[in-house]
Order: sequence, then C-alpha cells, then structure tokens
Amino acid sequence: MKSVALALAMLIATNVAHAEFQAGTARASITPLEAGIPTQLGGYGERNGVPATGVHDTIYAKVVVMKSDDTLAAMVGLDICTTPRSLVEDTIKKAAIPGLTYDNVMMSASHDHAGLEGMSMDRNNVVGNPHIGVFSEEVLDFVSNRVAAALKEAHSRMEPVTAGTGVAPLRGMNRNRRHKGAPTDEDMTIVRLDRANGTPLALLVNYTAHGTIMTEKEMEISGGWAGVMQRTVEDLVGDDVLCLYTNGSEGDVAPRGYTGGSRWEMAEQYGRRVAIAASKLTEAIQTGPVTDFAVKTHWVTLPPKKAAPEFLEIAGDEYKIDTEQLGMLLEVLFPDETPLYGLRINDFHMITIPGEPITEIGLAIKQALRDGGSSHPVIAACTNDHICYILTKEEYHLGGYEVTASFYGDGLGEVIVREASAFAAKLTE
Repeated sequence: MKSVALALAMLIATNVAHAEFQAGTARASITPLEAGIPTQLGGYGERNGVPATGVHDTIYAKVVVMKSDDTLAAMVGLDICTTPRSLVEDTIKKAAIPGLTYDNVMMSASHDHAGLEGMSMDRNNVVGNPHIGVFSEEVLDFVSNRVAAALKEAHSRMEPVTAGTGVAPLRGMNRNRRHKGAPTDEDMTIVRLDRANGTPLALLVNYTAHGTIMTEKEMEISGGWAGVMQRTVEDLVGDDVLCLYTNGSEGDVAPRGYTGGSRWEMAEQYGRRVAIAASKLTEAIQTGPVTDFAVKTHWVTLPPKKAAPEFLEIAGDEYKIDTEQLGMLLEVLFPDETPLYGLRINDFHMITIPGEPITEIGLAIKQALRDGGSSHPVIAACTNDHICYILTKEEYHLGGYEVTASFYGDGLGEVIVREASAFAAKLTE
C-alpha cells in the first residue's frame, strides 16, 4: 500500500509540475483605417508620406502571455515596420497587468513594408518629415489601446501548456541583398505550445527575410508575405491556433523565389510557401513539460551617435533629410542605451535586437547561444526599440544603403555582438 501511495503522490506531483507553465493568447486588429485614422505605411521614403489608400488585408498584433511560478512574460508580434519605444511603454501602461513591465514584454515588428510606419508612433520623432513618417498621437493611441486590450485578454485566458521546438532550413528562399552569394540564415524555427488535450495553442515562428516584396507603389495596408504566412498557418493547423511571427537578422536579407502578376500575388505565393513548410514542421514537433523558463533584460550603452559619410547623398535624398534635420534626429530620435531581451523555453533561446542586424551579426550571436548549450537559438530583430541597421566594421566601410541608415559609427556591430554574446552566456547558464 505504501508503494502505491508513493507512486500516486509522485504522479500528482509530476502533474502539478507540468501544469506550472501556462500561456494565453489573443489577437487584435491594429488597422487604423477601421477608425478612419489616416495611416502612413512604413519602409519607403519614396511614398512621400502619402497616407494609405485603403486596406488590402487586416494587420494584427498577436499576443502570447506566458507564466511559470513567479516568472511572467509576454511576446507580441506586430504587422508594422519598426517598433518604437513609446509604443511599448504606452501599451504596458494601459494594460496595467501586475508583473508585466518593460523588462518582460517583447514587442517585435515583422518589418512589414506595407504595414504601419513605426516613426508615426514615436514621440521622439519631432522633425515632421513625411518621408520618414510624421508622429501621430492618434495612431499611437489607437494601436496601443488595441495591443493593451489583447495583452489583458491573453493574460485572462492562460491555461497549462506543454512546449516543443523544431527547426528546418528553407533552401533558396532568401538571399543576401548586399553581396551576391554571401550567406544568409535559412533556418526557420518554431516553438509549439500545446493545450492539455494536445492541440496547438500557439506557434512562435522565426524566419529571416525583409518585407520588401511590397514596393513603394503598393499603397494599401497589408501584412505582406508575413501576414499571408501567419493566417495560412492558422488555416492549415486549425484548432484555433495563433501564429506569431518574428523576423531574424534581416538587415541584409531579402526574400527570393516568388513569382506572380502583381506584388500582391507574389507576397501571397511566398507567404504560402513559408506557411506550408511551417505547418509541416509543426506536425513533427513533440511537446513536453517546460522545466526551464526565463526572461531577462540586458541594457547596452551604445557608441557615440554619428551619421555615415554618404548619408546625405543616399538616404538623405530618399528621405529628404537636410543637415539641420539630421542633427536633430541624432540628438533626440536615437537612444544612448537600448535593451536586449532573452527568452528561454527549455532548449529554445531567443535574443532580441532593437534594430536590423545583418546576417553576420545574427549568426555570431546564435553561435554564442549554441556555445552555451542552446539547441534552438534565434534572433528577433526590430524589438522594443529601433536603432536602425547594425553592421560589422568591415561592412560599414563598404558603404551602401544599409550603412547610411546606421547612426552609431563603425563600432556598433562590435558592441552589439560583444554585449549579446555575454548576455547569451547568462541566458544559457
């Protein structure tokens, strides 16, 4: 009898331990035209600040709130171009969820070039230049209200979940846009969170490619290829699953291998191809109890701010920024320090970057995570802040568009890799 009682007690204890990790999900439209609010599209200065002409497809915030014991965290995927710090701060304040702070909420932009202009939601954007986006309190208020409501809904719906992670390369579907034949990160990594009945509750998809299938000529709001991918995955997997996307080290990475009669068709085709691969990978992932869960924050002091030598000739021409505006932007728009976030779910480790790192930067940080024992390392770019492009010293001195949108001199990449690698060691210990 004692042995039976002991076995029963162990079984109950095991079930309790399995139930300690919980997650809840929610989604919300962040399409300002629903409320008649003029909407600037992100990604191209050539649009000249002209508002979107309509809605091709709804853009969303996808939310997953996770908890284990006293550790609480939220991951938010956004169909926007960049994530300004003011959006994160306003959203957290409005949600007013005990325990959710700037230190454990990660809001990641898909880098959608037909989604919202991040600069239109940045209170530090004081120059009033339509070519980079004009700050709109109305847009910021609309989006932060919607995301805050989704955070509260997800927090209220938490339930016990298991987790598993898988990775698969997508061969020939992205390219290095700075150098022909140069490496890219082809890996797609998925975290699968399952309900107690074994059906998937949420899928966290990480893959690397710019949102540049949509050009400056597309003037309707859209989630682009990443939006197509997410809704197609949700259709294919079913069971009321939520698919949340984060982009990788996309600073020098463009999508490739798509065809179609229009940019809308191209985005649809490419997004579906990624979605089919994602749904197949999802089927192969086995989930189990979450025994290691953590969220950490690491603040980085950035190098002195400095515009690239060719800025006015290249980016200055596209974005119509003169010397006076450039000085103002350097002074107030770009921070002196910025956060990195680390998320750990068993053998999955994510480090977020507040800007657009190139492939070499991202691969170096992922290797640091692997060196610490991570089986599934990922980088989530454009998260909780935006310091623009992050390049190695060698790439910085080669010039080009990405360099002109890098505002901390040639040492920024070295600082980010050093700090993120040290952070990786702490996250994996």
